[in-house]
Amino acid sequence: MSINRSAIILVIFIILLGIIGPQAFFVVDETQLAIVTRFGSVKQTIISPGIRAKTPFVDTVTYFEKRNVLFDANPDALLTADKKRLVIDTYAIAKIYNPLLFRETLQNSQRSISRVNDIVASELRKKIADDDQVDIIRDKREGIMEEVKYDVFPKLNEFGMKTVDIRIKRADFPNEIATAVYARMQAERKRIADAERSEGAKADLEIRSNVDRQAKIITAEAERDADVLRGEGEAEAIRIFAEALEQDPEFYKFQRSLETYQYVFSENTTIILPSDSELFQFLESPEPFPVD
Repeated sequence: MSINRSAIILVIFIILLGIIGPQAFFVVDETQLAIVTRFGSVKQTIISPGIRAKTPFVDTVTYFEKRNVLFDANPDALLTADKKRLVIDTYAIAKIYNPLLFRETLQNSQRSISRVNDIVASELRKKIADDDQVDIIRDKREGIMEEVKYDVFPKLNEFGMKTVDIRIKRADFPNEIATAVYARMQAERKRIADAERSEGAKADLEIRSNVDRQAKIITAEAERDADVLRGEGEAEAIRIFAEALEQDPEFYKFQRSLETYQYVFSENTTIILPSDSELFQFLESPEPFPVD
């Protein structure tokens, strides 16, 4: 009988534990912050992970995100110092470090998104109004965002939030003037390209003219040197011929005659010579031609 009572008590204990256990304990992981409230009053703020106990059916646990949260605002057309509109698309990164202050000021995450975006947009509007449109697009974006981050930091701190970073994703012209601006930019780039091409064509013409002039000079000098060498060679040849002629005029005359006959007569040519000619005597004589 006692065994049955013990079993019944154990079963009842297990049932109660299954019912009351989830209400008596809760877990906060490393990505969360939590607040325990009792009938609307805050009883405990938890900023570190672990298992915690609470009063069953009485205490309520509210969790908050401990990690960085992205606040991505919609693009907004802001007025610059030179009275021109500029479409700015920004985002902010912040995280909750004081869940109690966050709950008291913003109540929930949905309201925090709207509030943070409003604060960033307000501070950004002030900074954009201090600079000209072209300066913001060209080289002042980083400086502006640092100033906005500095001004936003204490305001988010009032909500129990810490500002991690604020950045401009895009700074562009409004749609109604973007086409005209791009057309003007294209025309300017075309003007620069045409000027570069014109300078290139001019340089090309100058280089080609200079090369052609140098080539003509080199060719003329080469022809001049060739003519000089040719003249010197012909003069030397004439000198040699003259010296040979002076040594034996008769032999030179005979040699020149043979050369002439070589060019004049072909194979099977019939020659009629007078009997007193030197060639006839040379052909008729069985002895070698006498040489003095």
